[in-house]
Amino acid sequence: MEKQCNVMDCPICGKEDSLKLITQELEIPYFGKVIETTILCEACKYKKSDIFPVDVKEPKRYTLTVEDEYDLNKRVIRGSSGHISIPEFGFEVSPGPASEAYVSNVEGVLTRMEDAIKTLKSWVENEDERKKADELIEKLEEVKLGKEKITLILEDPLGHSAIIGDGVKEELLTQDEIALLSDNTIIMDK
Repeated sequence: MEKQCNVMDCPICGKEDSLKLITQELEIPYFGKVIETTILCEACKYKKSDIFPVDVKEPKRYTLTVEDEYDLNKRVIRGSSGHISIPEFGFEVSPGPASEAYVSNVEGVLTRMEDAIKTLKSWVENEDERKKADELIEKLEEVKLGKEKITLILEDPLGHSAIIGDGVKEELLTQDEIALLSDNTIIMDK
């Protein structure tokens, strides 16, 4: 598929013929064939980019025990349907309607989690919940310093996510697990 560009009115600012929708098919390592989309308004500068995998792969779970700096550098590919959890902290991230795929490393994933907690903390009015958020941020920092050990679990019912490196346990998801992840996604999307 060659690059395609469509022009339309911007739903954000209302300017006529200012919104460009650019699509192209690419081959990306770890993801495979994807459709890349970029939406850009020349008037208000609104921009949104995402990739959509073309193929559905086997639903999988990846589990990694993060113990040291070496583990922090392992590659993480999170598709837009990927669920991430750290059982030791009771921490879970389920994809929502605006969820985007990304490629990072374990440390980058922990930093994203930390940033999300900081954002949520700014919305919380309850002091106990603020303290819990601070404790969780502190624990994530301890993991980054190699002082705390965690289990990072990445599950994807569409198979577009992975943790790459030695010591990573990879297994297929059961139909019941796929259904549970799909139910959780629906709940989180509401």
